[in-house]
Amino acid sequence: MATSVAFRPSAIFTDANRRPVTAGLISMILQTYDISLPALVLPAAITYFIPASLPPVIQATIVSLTGVVSTLGNPVGGIGLAPVADRLGRRTLMLITNIGYTVIAAAIALLPGYAQWGYWSIGLLLFLRFCNGVFAASSPAGAVPMALERTSKAARGVIGALMGIGPTLGIILLSLVQSASLAVAHSPAGFVAWGWRLPFWFGAALGVVETLLTLRTEDLAYFAAPPAERPSPRRRSSLVEVFSRRNLAIFAQSMLMYLGFLFIAINIPVFIPTLFITYLHQPPQEVNTIVTIGSIGALFAAIAMGIVGQRVGRRRGLIWGGLWTLVIVTPLYFWMIHTAATHGSYWTIIITGVLVGVLGGAPYSGMGLTYLVERYPLNLRATGFGAVYSLSTIIPGFSSFYLLALRALIPYQYTVLVLVALAGLLIAWGAWAGPETNHVDLLHMQ
Repeated sequence: MATSVAFRPSAIFTDANRRPVTAGLISMILQTYDISLPALVLPAAITYFIPASLPPVIQATIVSLTGVVSTLGNPVGGIGLAPVADRLGRRTLMLITNIGYTVIAAAIALLPGYAQWGYWSIGLLLFLRFCNGVFAASSPAGAVPMALERTSKAARGVIGALMGIGPTLGIILLSLVQSASLAVAHSPAGFVAWGWRLPFWFGAALGVVETLLTLRTEDLAYFAAPPAERPSPRRRSSLVEVFSRRNLAIFAQSMLMYLGFLFIAINIPVFIPTLFITYLHQPPQEVNTIVTIGSIGALFAAIAMGIVGQRVGRRRGLIWGGLWTLVIVTPLYFWMIHTAATHGSYWTIIITGVLVGVLGGAPYSGMGLTYLVERYPLNLRATGFGAVYSLSTIIPGFSSFYLLALRALIPYQYTVLVLVALAGLLIAWGAWAGPETNHVDLLHMQ
């Protein structure tokens, strides 16, 4: 049976969960902030690390590589570090990842350029970006479970939704920091010389704040005892248990659902600017309006869907969300693209674009995070969460190649509709294949 909670701060935030929730939100913000850094910051400053004489296509490829290597580090962190949270505690994993991320972000901000170290400069940047990906991806495996484990059943939907808006907040925050850095640098030359460092220093500062919050948070009593003396001690590692025959169905069902989320995350907020500016030749100001208003609207939609999921059940809410994406968001996306491609009404493009961003951008991510935490028992939760959360990034990460392949069947501007519709099917199918979880006791052990 679904549970609900009065939407009062005192009913949602308590002394037990206030710091873990804040740390968890910062963790989710930082992951997206870190992943998005190369796309926003480095194109304007890449000549600090490589010769300006290199062809533009080579420069663009190197910028892309800084993002790719960070993404490649995600599964390493999600699988390699997440089990620490099930063995030594959520707090221990968060401290490891927070300190690691903070030190590496500061190290990047201090890097000498090509003029001082030659190609060693870009090589070190790529290596440090990989390490950042490892720490940034594994941090939520400790932070999100810790926040929800300290929250009442009736408030988990709202707290999960707050965690879910972290990625959108990360993009908005990075845009603001980037704009401020460009303004402070006064000129393109100033940004190349030193202004590009400011977003990395800001990320390091956020890492310090999260570390301080974590230090002031006590872990669950369960993790205070040595592993061998805990209730339900394991003979095998948590990673082996997650992929064992007993738990493989949970992993497969959760992966199916989360693949849908990531196809949405990549092919709506990220693909809209690329398609509209480079292919449909729409004014950047128009595209920026769509993305900004859509992102802000998605923040409120995420909270609303978290409350709805708490009342009607997360499984049911996720099924609705998937079907909603299939039958409403996909046609809206088509209408928006068709109007832009045929030079139709400006306001039609704006309105449909904002609706696509709000309805398809982030409303279901909070429910998905909460559902994923609730699917695993206490002693396997961080490992299962980390495995699904990080491995699910791989297949959607190649979306640009799928779109190129689909170009043989339909016009390129409409290929994205196939992936958006697929996302809706995966979300609905994945949720339908699993149980309802609102009632789950998060302190239950396998």
